[in-house]
Amino acid sequence: MKIAIVSPVMGPIPPKKYGGIELIVNELVHGLAERGHEVTVFCSGESTIAGLNITRVETSSYPTREHPDENREWERKQLLTVLNRQHDFDVIQLNYEPIACRFDVNGTLVNLLDSFEVPVALTFHNTTDIAANIAYYKNTLSLHRHTMIFVSENQRERVAFFPKTHIIYNALPIGDFPLETQKENYLLFLGRITPSKGLPEAIAVAQKTNTPLFIIAKVDPVDHDYYEKEIKSHIDGKLVHYLGEADFPGKVAYLQKARCLLFPIRWEEPFGLVMVEALACGTPVIAFRRGSVPEIIQDGVNGYIVGTVEEMAAAVKKVGLISSLACRESVETRFDNKRMVSKYEKLFKKLASK
Repeated sequence: MKIAIVSPVMGPIPPKKYGGIELIVNELVHGLAERGHEVTVFCSGESTIAGLNITRVETSSYPTREHPDENREWERKQLLTVLNRQHDFDVIQLNYEPIACRFDVNGTLVNLLDSFEVPVALTFHNTTDIAANIAYYKNTLSLHRHTMIFVSENQRERVAFFPKTHIIYNALPIGDFPLETQKENYLLFLGRITPSKGLPEAIAVAQKTNTPLFIIAKVDPVDHDYYEKEIKSHIDGKLVHYLGEADFPGKVAYLQKARCLLFPIRWEEPFGLVMVEALACGTPVIAFRRGSVPEIIQDGVNGYIVGTVEEMAAAVKKVGLISSLACRESVETRFDNKRMVSKYEKLFKKLASK
């Protein structure tokens, strides 16, 4: 098949450091190309993805994460580029929600999806609990001809009225995350410093348990004020340590040795790839019962699902009861990248045959 994969212009493929969607796109492109499919990836500037059967088309001058005011215009240009080339492909996969394909054209809102004639599948990577978006999806029947892919059941359930839906869990090359059974005495917070990720709660858990917290995270420009006002004063270098953003080897090293990963999310996290990364390394996860958490964490087996800071602190004290091997086994088959690629390939073949 000739497949177009369209990645958000916010970050390069593969990501230099942080980048959940970009990691998934990278795995999918390489996985499909290795199976003999011709894959064209439309991505941001500074992307380096390459290989046999892979064509890279950079559709922005640079990643827009550091230029949020320019993001929508670059997205529009990217989607128009794909639209103009649509007949070069058997199937097109967009890593955008349908709402992101709607633009103001001379005072009229137009969804570019209405102009595609070849099969299109859209993978949702963000939350689906925004009421205005739900209403738009329900009432815009022209969107219902497209295939919608969700990364968890929790993410899909709010928009299950779409007639063509599939769940394909995000996944990783599990072998790149070696199992480690010997842990050190620190808690780990890994991701972005932004209100929805719950870093203040993680800090409170460290304080309640008197256990060091290592923060491996980036601060996007939009969250700089939040970091300065809500987080910075709690970082003392003794109990709470901010270590910046790690590269891949550094991230894996911290994941391997952590006593546990804290995941005190404040929003309906669609997936939470860092949970799988931690579990692959044999590190238990203690998470709030939000979003996809119950689909990944098996309470008392590979971590604990809790509802409050107090419950999370109590779970830290008993996390030694969780087997590192059980953590690893819980993700080895369910969230392996080969399984994810197979599911996408099967779906793409079905769409291309119509």
